[in-house]
Amino acid sequence: MSTNTVRTICFECHSRCGVLLEVEDGKIVGIKGDKDHPISHGYMCPKGMACMEIVYHPERLTKPLIRVGEKGEGKFEEVSWDKALDVIAKKLLEIREKWGAESIVFGQGTTRGMPPWIYRFMGLFGTPNFMSAGHMSGAPIALASSITAGFGLGDPDYGNSKCIVLWAHNPMNSYPGIYNYFLRKGLNDGAKLIVVDPRGTSYARKADHWLQIRPGTDVALTLCFINIIIENELYDKEFVEKWTEGFDQLKKCASEFTLDRVSEITWLSPEEIKAAAITYATTKPAVIGVGMGGACQSINTFDLARTLTILTAITGNLDVKGGNISHVPPTKARSCYGGDFQYENTLSREQAKKKIGRDKYPGIRFLGMSVTPELIWDAILKEDPYPVKAIGLFGTNPMCAYANSKHVKEAINALTFLFSVDYFHNPTTRMADVVLPAAHWTERDDVEDVMMKNHVFCQVKAVEPVPECRCEKEILIDLAKRIGLDGYWKTLEESLDYRLEPIGMTFEEFKKVGKYSLPMRYKTYEKRGRFNTPSGKVGLCPKYFEEWDLNPIPVYREPPESPVSSPDLWKEYPLILTTGRRILSYYHSSLRNIPSLRKNAPDPELEIHPDTCKSLGVENGEWVHLVSPRGKVEIKVKYFEHTHPKIVHTPHGFWYGREDGWEKLNINQITDNGPKDPVVASVSTKALLCRIEKM
Repeated sequence: MSTNTVRTICFECHSRCGVLLEVEDGKIVGIKGDKDHPISHGYMCPKGMACMEIVYHPERLTKPLIRVGEKGEGKFEEVSWDKALDVIAKKLLEIREKWGAESIVFGQGTTRGMPPWIYRFMGLFGTPNFMSAGHMSGAPIALASSITAGFGLGDPDYGNSKCIVLWAHNPMNSYPGIYNYFLRKGLNDGAKLIVVDPRGTSYARKADHWLQIRPGTDVALTLCFINIIIENELYDKEFVEKWTEGFDQLKKCASEFTLDRVSEITWLSPEEIKAAAITYATTKPAVIGVGMGGACQSINTFDLARTLTILTAITGNLDVKGGNISHVPPTKARSCYGGDFQYENTLSREQAKKKIGRDKYPGIRFLGMSVTPELIWDAILKEDPYPVKAIGLFGTNPMCAYANSKHVKEAINALTFLFSVDYFHNPTTRMADVVLPAAHWTERDDVEDVMMKNHVFCQVKAVEPVPECRCEKEILIDLAKRIGLDGYWKTLEESLDYRLEPIGMTFEEFKKVGKYSLPMRYKTYEKRGRFNTPSGKVGLCPKYFEEWDLNPIPVYREPPESPVSSPDLWKEYPLILTTGRRILSYYHSSLRNIPSLRKNAPDPELEIHPDTCKSLGVENGEWVHLVSPRGKVEIKVKYFEHTHPKIVHTPHGFWYGREDGWEKLNINQITDNGPKDPVVASVSTKALLCRIEKM
């Protein structure tokens, strides 16, 4: 009997927690958190702990499949890898020849470290169209903060902060491995806590200031904060004078957002707004942690990210210890989040200009911004701006994950060709023409850089893949050979060596050390003498925005469905629905078939105030119809006293376990994919109108 312990990195989500796998005779028999990991410190969530269930699950895909029935029937035949890859290569080449490379879209979900490989493949193949969940989970924040301050998604340095703001953010359920250790440290050291969230999270309930905001009104609140800080001269005058531009325009814009006006908009009292703003401005250093989903799913996405960056800047909390730190690719290695791999770098200028949405939404023009999926569906169904005929997917389930799933299904059904790579079947793979079985993170080598941290980690293959499952990166390498993409990597090891080249290591050498780290750096703009913006300064209301067809002045937009914008609809649908609440046991729509995880959360639950339930005559645990102007779904009532009586909350991603149809459970059956944010084309899924009907 051969037994050994393998130190590696979990990738059931983006946190990259450190794990120790016990391997016996080539099979995983145990798992625990790595206490020496500098970020997760031994923490593991239920998803990571379930890795043995996932790897050895009887429903796992283990053979390449080609569809033999109608789309959605789920009828496939097992084929060899050579045949499956030959079919994919042939179809992609045929479609490129007839419709152009731009008619083929590539997409990813939970990534599994895939962006560098997909991006290079796309660039060499010739398509500018990449879709992901990034449009509603971080990418717009990164863009807005990057063009405002020169770096994206400033890392919240919770552990060294004296005032912590969680804005639409519940790290306990979203990214506990990255944040909770440092968040607990900051709070245990006495940091003040401000939470802006309509839902009473565990953090909100113990906060010094909990602002239970009306969903979708965040920009009004950020501008009011800015107004209070400027009006009371609580801003960092030295920093503002030396390192920002557009302060006078910002002051004028923010002055319109008075306490009384914003109180009426947000459903918050003037007193609680002012108290929280003053606490943030006067407690140094202060940090803002932004919820990627909570902040990115509205028609105000871009300006919310901008105004939060502005708040950080004018209070002197930008790129300082205990504030929001500059996000640089970790330790000089080629980051999967950096620009080294962006497909735009290898596309011709002519092809880059064909990126869907760039003519209508200026944010989509920027390097690294994916195409909002809703625009892809329109291109498939309406041929606007041109036909999309094929999609290749890696670890994603658009039929359940994206808004207005009825529209998504219609579009996917109209495709000429779809291939999908995943661990398990889901509603999207059942619509595919070819399905390929992916290797699990325990079954592959990789280089992992943690989001917004100064470390690079080695992900070590602990066991050989379950027979006939393959690493997605090697799948793309083989596909590139068949298509004839000169310039693509020939082996996985070559691609990993390329990522590590700037730090002077090969992957074999890196495996021996396990990680590479450098000290955090602060106030990097001082050494450079400028911020990485066209003006060299933080753009509060910058002139250079006009060159990019952007409004220099932040704008508050009322949600398209609300008591204010649609009062007649409010009479018919008198509750505000927020969707997408994270469940720790799942990652979006994945892992729904894992027994230990389903035990924690078997059913979709609607969190609703007990008083509202009483008025409607519904009981805790009762199944009801949740109805919006777009239809209805079935959901279980859960009493939740930590919410406003007019606001209800539900998770997303449910689909597994209903033989009579996943559509009855999936909340995106009743969400909408328009109107859109005018810059990044994100849609509102956090502020919709609904009502409850008894079944």
